[in-house]
Amino acid sequence: LTAPRWGWTSGVPITLAKVVTVQGQPKLQPFPDWATQKQGDCRALQYVQSMEIDPNTGLLYAIDTGRVGIGFGLNPLNLCPPKLVVFDLNTRQEVDRYEFPETVVGKDTNFLNDLALHYVDGRVRYAYISDVREGRLHIYDFETRSASNLEDLSMKPEDGNGTNIHIHGKDYTFKSAIDGIALSADFQYLYFCPLGGYNLYQIPTSALTPGGEASPARPRSVGRKVSQSDGIAFGTKRLYFGAMGMNALYYWDVEMDQLMQGVATSAVKMATQTEVVRNGATMQWPDTLAFDNQGWLWFVSNRLQLFVTGSMDFTGSDGANMRVWKVFVNETGYLHDAHVRTRSTVVG
Repeated sequence: LTAPRWGWTSGVPITLAKVVTVQGQPKLQPFPDWATQKQGDCRALQYVQSMEIDPNTGLLYAIDTGRVGIGFGLNPLNLCPPKLVVFDLNTRQEVDRYEFPETVVGKDTNFLNDLALHYVDGRVRYAYISDVREGRLHIYDFETRSASNLEDLSMKPEDGNGTNIHIHGKDYTFKSAIDGIALSADFQYLYFCPLGGYNLYQIPTSALTPGGEASPARPRSVGRKVSQSDGIAFGTKRLYFGAMGMNALYYWDVEMDQLMQGVATSAVKMATQTEVVRNGATMQWPDTLAFDNQGWLWFVSNRLQLFVTGSMDFTGSDGANMRVWKVFVNETGYLHDAHVRTRSTVVG
């Protein structure tokens, strides 16, 4: 789990943690160790908003904003360069890191939010990272160890009522840009949505990587979701997304709509949106979706709308604020067996 260091400039000792059981009670254990959590030490993690675990290799990819205290009108501490850090879950050792140059990711302006990994020829070649503050997509190439950006109007907050989110009887305004991102299981398309908006967008990954399209395609809207979303994730044939105004989790059956419409993936529109699970009291602000290899989809709910408005009850009288859920969807995630599925076959 991640524990974002925002809202305050101190008081959050751990930003990346593992859930362990101590005397029958769940506890957060710093991952990989306490030294890696040290605020102000640029060798350590400062603020991990999101991470991705590759089930094929056991590697954990964490994005670190390098900033502490983002939000609430505070002056954040811009402590360290933003970076991508890779850990081996089996050895608890750091195996790679990349610090983003100022020309790509602003040290004093970024809010690195979500992460997706793109396999090419049996290994992770690219990482796509959404930046909700700068309103752009960052692209990192593991082979060339270089980074670039894509910026488009579709990544900005929507006009009209897109930034108004109705949650549990109250209205909240979030003028936030590109947030949730997800890759299709064949790694041909990247999907994304601004937090402050209803629309879901698609762009071919060939437009994001070197040697791709001669005239790169622009993002296209595939349709309007039932509600705004924070986290989204792709399984093998469906795209799952949080529906914040519904306190629910939904999916779009991309494969079914493609068959019903008789079109290619590049032209499919989002016609079917199916509710997976809902709870108005306990599933407020569903976010951070992840699959295991047994058909379960995991996600969190955190009542973030209360936290950012300073109205969250920490006494426990209104129940837990942060919860971890799992629901059986009979699908694995987009990374499942990617090391085999994407490997080139040489004959002769």
